[in-house]
This record gives sequence, C-alpha cells and structure tokens, in this order.
Amino acid sequence: MKKLFLLLISMAFFYGAKAQDLKSEVSIDASPLNAYYENSNLPAALMGYSEGGKMHWYAYGPSVWGEKDTVSEDHIFRIFSMTKVIATVAALQLVEQDLIDLDDPLDELMPEMTTIPILTQEGKLIKATKSITLRHLLTHTAGFGYDFMDYQLQAFDKTDWNYEDLPRLFEAGEQWNYGTSMDWVGKIVEKISGENLETYLRKNVTGPLNMNSTWFNLPENLKERVVSWGTRNSDKFQEYPRIPTTVTEYNAGGGLYGSPKDYLTFLQCLVNNGKYDGGQLLKPETVEMMFKNQLPEGMTLNFGIHEMGLISTMGKFPDQADVHSFGFALEANKDEMTRTNGAGYWAGIANSYYTIDKEKDLMIVYFTQFLPFNDEVSHDFYRLFEKQVYSSFRD
Repeated sequence: MKKLFLLLISMAFFYGAKAQDLKSEVSIDASPLNAYYENSNLPAALMGYSEGGKMHWYAYGPSVWGEKDTVSEDHIFRIFSMTKVIATVAALQLVEQDLIDLDDPLDELMPEMTTIPILTQEGKLIKATKSITLRHLLTHTAGFGYDFMDYQLQAFDKTDWNYEDLPRLFEAGEQWNYGTSMDWVGKIVEKISGENLETYLRKNVTGPLNMNSTWFNLPENLKERVVSWGTRNSDKFQEYPRIPTTVTEYNAGGGLYGSPKDYLTFLQCLVNNGKYDGGQLLKPETVEMMFKNQLPEGMTLNFGIHEMGLISTMGKFPDQADVHSFGFALEANKDEMTRTNGAGYWAGIANSYYTIDKEKDLMIVYFTQFLPFNDEVSHDFYRLFEKQVYSSFRD
C-alpha cells in the first residue's frame, strides 16, 4: 500500500498537475490536459476555474523556465490586455457617479485625443467630423488601431508628428477595430478622478477586492514571484529579463501585472453582479450591461492582419461571428460547441486567456507567458481546458 501511495504521488509530479481544491466535490478529467502538456513543448502553463465561489487550479511546469518548482496561482504574470476589463470597470464607476456619460462628446474633456486626424486609405490626413464618446472607446469603435496589427499605421511617417497617438483609421462609430482606445480610457479616469490610474485602481477596484498581487508597478517584495516570459521561435524559446522595471505612465490597455488568483477574484465579482465581501464594485444593472452586445447591428470584429507574425490561430480569436460589449467579446456563434452564448472572453498578448460565463456562474483563466500572440499550441490548450470544465458542468 505504501508503494502504491508513493507511485501515485510520483505520477502527479511527473505530469506537473496540481490537485484541484479539495473542498469542492466538482472536478474535471485532467488526463487530457496532462497528456496535452506532455506532448507539447510549452515551458509552463497555469489554468484554473471558479464555480460556486470555489477555485480549482491546474499547474504545469516551473515558474522560472528551467527551474524545478511548479508554477502556482499566486505567481505573477504580465496580464497585458486582460487589463482592459479592469480599466473598464473603473470607467463605469465614474459613469455610475454621473461624472461622465457613456455618450457625452469628449471634445472638451480630451482635446488631445479628439483632435488626432484620421488617416484615409489613400494616405491623406483629414479632420474628424464625428465626436468620440466613452462608449466608442469601450467598444473599440473610436477609430484607433495598433501599429503592429495594421500595415498602414506601420508605414505612417511619424516625422514632425506631435500627437499623443497614431492617426485614427475611421470616424467614430463606423467600425470595430482593436487598438489603443482603452489607453485613452485610462487617461479619462485619471483626468476625472484627479488620481493616477495605479492609485485609482488600488482605492476603487483591485484594493477593495484584495487583489494584492495586481499592480502597474509591483512592490519590491512581489517581484520575486514574477514568472519567466519570452518569445517562441519555432520550437525554441528565448527568455526576456524577468523582473519588471518601474513605469511612470499607466497603460489601461495592457500594463498590469497580476496573479491568476487575483484575476479569478475579479471575474467572480462580476459574476456576483459587482458584489464582493464588504461592498459593491458596480451596480448590478451596470454589470448586466457588460454582458450585452454594445455594437451596432451587423458590425463585426476585425482583429487585424494575419501576416504580422501572428500565428495561424489568429483567425480563431476572436470569432468574427461574435460581438463585443464593454471590456470583452461575447460569444454569439450559434455553432459554438463549448461556451454558452453570451459568455464573455478575452486575452492578453503573451498568450493568456479568460472566459466569464455569468449564466453558469463559471469563470476560467489560462496563463502562459510568451510571444507572439495566439500561439496555436497555447490557444488550443486553453480551449481544451475550457472544454473539460464545461463538460464537467454538463455531466
């Protein structure tokens, strides 16, 4: 019996899978996850889900590549664009306080943003005729893009360009295009609140939720918990410096560090209609609005070009049959086999992902930490984990 016990323990360490929360009777079949990881060359992956307020974790590989520890839910990752929904909550708090309206023109409040010209497809710069609103920014319909996802912005001559962002690509409200809109949302929060974004979030979002591993500038005592990250080049990984440097500008579009446990805590608050132990982050009606399509009828998700070194799964994320709300996309594909229609999802550029299903009281997070975005092996691992979790709820 003792030998059998030791054998089982050894198998658990071999597969690198950390046991789920033993306080819950709900569990998933981890054997497909174990097999997938062993047959991949991923340096590490951490995934978890929460149901009924209980968290369950599955860990593969070390926190520092090449070491012998196992990554955990308390290690700290660069969450990149998973920052966006946290900043969205901050902005919606200001809406609830009547400090700004979703549909107020921002010309007077943010002239440094609204005066940025539009770059036409013919390469001409023209003045915008429509005002940008907070709704446009929160739904990525303000016209801003990312240069790494757009050839035209990459080719744009920035000589003597004195604006704080690259040109917009279209008039507000005309299209959906992923870009720097949420960076501007962060600046709006700072201007209205009179506080920098780090301070505002600690007071009003991450602090109240005890997300004490989530910062733009990590306290010194947390830096040792930051995981490795780098770039995949074919089957090889090149590691970047692990310890973050201090920033003086706070990027609401992708600047936060945080732990998987913190992020599940945040998603749980949204599923709980904004309620947390000791308070209310957002009103229930505001949270409900986040789970409704906010795009005009017929507008589709255009995630950018595929030829920029963004791996083949770029066509799968996001699904162009889906829609977008405030902070994340919503599943709307009638042929989707895993997620519930209406479930929210999004990602971070270093191959991290989340799913938030309010209907099922279910939240899922998945973290790897390397570029380029939407690596096929990592994306498929996330989707496999998602499938295993959903399957356990259907059984």
